[in-house]
Amino acid sequence: MSSQILALHRNFLEGRDDPVSLVERIQEKQPLVQAQTNAFISVDFERARNTAQAAWKRFRQGQPLGPLDGIPVGLKDLFETQGVLTTAGSRILRDYRPQRDAAVVERLRAAGANVDIGKLNLHEFAFGPTSTSSYFGPVRHFAKPDRMAGGSSGGSAVVVGAELLPAALGTDTGGSIRIPAALCGIAGFKPTYDVVSREGVIPLAWTLDHVGPLARSVEDIVLVLEAISHPRTGNIDQLRAKSLIPPRRIFWPQGPQWEALDRDLNRRFEESVEQWIRLQPGMEVVRGPLPDVDRIRAAQLVIIGAEAANYHWRWLKERPWDYQPDVRERLVSRSTYLAVQYIEALRTRTELMQTYHAWFQKGEYDAIILPTVPVYAPELTVHTLEGYDHEPADIRNLLVWFTSLFNLLGLPAVTIPTALNAEGLAVNVQVVGDYGQDLAILALAHRWQRLVEEG
Repeated sequence: MSSQILALHRNFLEGRDDPVSLVERIQEKQPLVQAQTNAFISVDFERARNTAQAAWKRFRQGQPLGPLDGIPVGLKDLFETQGVLTTAGSRILRDYRPQRDAAVVERLRAAGANVDIGKLNLHEFAFGPTSTSSYFGPVRHFAKPDRMAGGSSGGSAVVVGAELLPAALGTDTGGSIRIPAALCGIAGFKPTYDVVSREGVIPLAWTLDHVGPLARSVEDIVLVLEAISHPRTGNIDQLRAKSLIPPRRIFWPQGPQWEALDRDLNRRFEESVEQWIRLQPGMEVVRGPLPDVDRIRAAQLVIIGAEAANYHWRWLKERPWDYQPDVRERLVSRSTYLAVQYIEALRTRTELMQTYHAWFQKGEYDAIILPTVPVYAPELTVHTLEGYDHEPADIRNLLVWFTSLFNLLGLPAVTIPTALNAEGLAVNVQVVGDYGQDLAILALAHRWQRLVEEG
């Protein structure tokens, strides 16, 4: 899929379009998208129009700041914005107006991006993968309003999937960028841990939180990532050059726990992967189990529970009924870990990060490929499905099955759509790389998107 951002940029340069007209088109379409999806918590088109006018002035003077100048980028309502409501989808912060922008918002403004259109709905305090629990109401799928958009960055995925905004920012603690991206059939990227600043982002679990972009194309992911990351991760020219190099060795996990639970989804996923492999002559595919998965899941559970409980401790004691019920229940139930358990989980994390880096290097793997989610976008009212042990399983635990591993490890991971089922719901593949190999796996995903388009 070609870059929507670069197409808009060219039109601005050539005078066929302008940032102000773009904001006006978004303003005209936004009420319908909002009525269908509830993607926004707040909007400010007057402020967005003023930002667009400043960008258009720079274009008329021949001094655009770069490819993001005048481009609308949505913000999940965890990112602090100076003087603008930042609610985290919660009653607790419904009147919170920060005194400064988050670091990534500052970087986007410096690149000319228009981040003023509105703030996007999410699972309250990002503690859930469904986006069905928000003080402002659930986020609904843009194409199937009776289904989940995924979470916690549900609003961010919806506005991109509905083609209202070309890109949006989300956060990812257990899959909260990749899950909604997969359910909505777009691209979503979780960078290597600490590549993007978390300063000014309301935390869920700071050891596991990642900030990253959602867009329809990998090219647009890279354009946003280049603006917000530190150190710089690469640019479009480098992406295109790298995407011409076929992968050499890929690891594809094997076994029942690495298959999607939905049989149709799993069949289509495997067909997509096998077709992609056929188009990569000379590439070696290694099948087998990933190392230490049970230890990863156990440490992830302790860290997210302990750190979330720490951040919310005062509110949990003083105003517990202001939380959404499921979020309150998760915070309370996970606030009982001992300090010794938390410290041991952190030590395990460090050990496993070293283990996986050595595993990548020894196997000479370019990437791991696996599903992003085990089911198609579930209906909004679904709470449990049959799990991997054939017993009823919480949908929240199932949705993070393939994603949360890589938050504990801090590895870069991208999801891209590769097919649609008969109902128009997306089949997505997840591509995971070694530490610091952000551009390399994005190039691989970009190559995959091109091959899918070419049939």
